[in-house]
Amino acid sequence: MKRISMLAGMTSVFLCLGMAHAAGLSRLPEPIRDIHYHDSGSPDPAKVELGRQLFFDKVLSGNFNTSCATCHHPFAGTGDGLSLSVGEGGRGIGVTRDTGTGADAIDERVPRNAPALFNLGALEFRTLFHDGRIQPDQSSPGGLATPAGADLPAGLDSALAAQAMFPVTSGTEMAGQPGENPFGHNSPSGFGESTAMRGSSSRSSTM
Repeated sequence: MKRISMLAGMTSVFLCLGMAHAAGLSRLPEPIRDIHYHDSGSPDPAKVELGRQLFFDKVLSGNFNTSCATCHHPFAGTGDGLSLSVGEGGRGIGVTRDTGTGADAIDERVPRNAPALFNLGALEFRTLFHDGRIQPDQSSPGGLATPAGADLPAGLDSALAAQAMFPVTSGTEMAGQPGENPFGHNSPSGFGESTAMRGSSSRSSTM
């Protein structure tokens, strides 16, 4: 009799849990669709191709050894799996990336991790970073409040586009250290000049 009562009690618990789970599922948000993205999910193909080339090209880094994909590679789920990313001076991608050796070794780790990039182009992502350092602000240049202030280039239409401008000026992430190249430890005021100079360089390599 005890065994029957115990089984009945366990059955009731599982039924309650199942009902609670089903109720929770009914409150899930609607699946994301093209209309939830900039340009209704159909951006200009020329912009897409330009973005793809820049994303994988190390020419934007001060020492021509780091690309956006270095820390956001598709092979690593567009992140790197590290608690603190290894930027300029490191070798490899993902969790296999090391801190480099000798004079080329990293100066320090990036003081944050590299988040996955999936769906960050959706309209709902208006504020980036835990401290909200990039967010909409109509009183700021370009309608975005960022650490660059008035030095942010014109024509950036989202928080994600603004964020993409920062790694290339960070000595730890992509720019390199002072004395290593003309771009080492660039300040935000060097955004336009440094990016244009790197983009016009004839040296280019990927990943």
